[in-house]
Amino acid sequence: MTKRYVGLLALVAVTACLAVVGTLGGWFLADRGDSDPTPSARDTATSGAVGGPSTGSPAAGASSGSPAAGASPTKDQPAGRTYQLDQLVYSQSGLTVTLVSAQTTGGKLRLNLTYRNGSSVPWPVSCPTAEVDRTSSEIVLADGRTVRPDSTWCTTTRPDESFTIAPGERVESWGVFPVVPQSGSSFELTWYDFPTLDVRLR
Repeated sequence: MTKRYVGLLALVAVTACLAVVGTLGGWFLADRGDSDPTPSARDTATSGAVGGPSTGSPAAGASSGSPAAGASPTKDQPAGRTYQLDQLVYSQSGLTVTLVSAQTTGGKLRLNLTYRNGSSVPWPVSCPTAEVDRTSSEIVLADGRTVRPDSTWCTTTRPDESFTIAPGERVESWGVFPVVPQSGSSFELTWYDFPTLDVRLR
């Protein structure tokens, strides 16, 4: 069995006798054999999220440091911007993790990722503890600064829990970093133990 972090979520998949453990934006989502008292991916398939807010929901906006409803952008807190990225972070045996978009607002950067199970078997995943999650991902800016997330999907919704992503379903994950890279600049993203990804906001 190969154990790895895939950001916001640790994943385990059994395909052709291969077990893959990753992290979905925040923890080692590994099948620990516990009964899951929270809704499964199958229960929330229509929303595209498991046990937490999908991108753009009010709850998600609060976590990303967005201005309150009705608040006007100021000099210190400029209007937010969304960058469509659609970069593949991980792909193996029908299991994929994609960096879908980046949002900048309120002096913070929110990265939105989607975990999709395109295999024929359930994908057992689990979120690690908040303490582990805070040091599992990072971005390295062009000037060499390393920044870790303030919060992630796992820390906010399902810390230290396990659940399953059913075949054909997905989980929307995210991480919020206390920095806003300049538009047009690039940075390196390390999302749990997936390969480092070069990201450019443009």
